[in-house]
Amino acid sequence: MSDTNTSELSYQAQIVMDIENMPERLKFPDKSNRGKSFALLILWKKVSQMAEKKYEKLLETMIKDEMIDDPKSIDTPGNHVLAESGKFSVQVNVSVPRREFNADWLANRLMKDYKVPVSMTKQLIEEAKRPGTTQVRRITVAEKGS
Repeated sequence: MSDTNTSELSYQAQIVMDIENMPERLKFPDKSNRGKSFALLILWKKVSQMAEKKYEKLLETMIKDEMIDDPKSIDTPGNHVLAESGKFSVQVNVSVPRREFNADWLANRLMKDYKVPVSMTKQLIEEAKRPGTTQVRRITVAEKGS
């Protein structure tokens, strides 16, 4: 392994170890197995929320201060380096734009090519819509009395 990879893994290992040891530094309000599990759910949810906010704020600041290029300024699909410093590199992967279904285009094209009225095509498109199978479920855990 190269020195760069070892250093980066070492830093990342420090992060993982610190996060893994976090519960040991806390005093749990409920000592039962269930209570401790609920408390850990709250802990990891809070860590996740805080980490996301801190990440987004720092990224915004770094872009504003021109420490890294704005990833939104890159339209070419592929991997791009936004900035480098010592043993760190900030990269972005830009995907190919997703293709979207355009009901208006279809309705107008069917009218032009096959004389199908626009209103009939739009009605059939609406009738063809079926309930999907994806549902969003959000779990929340709260400490009572807080």
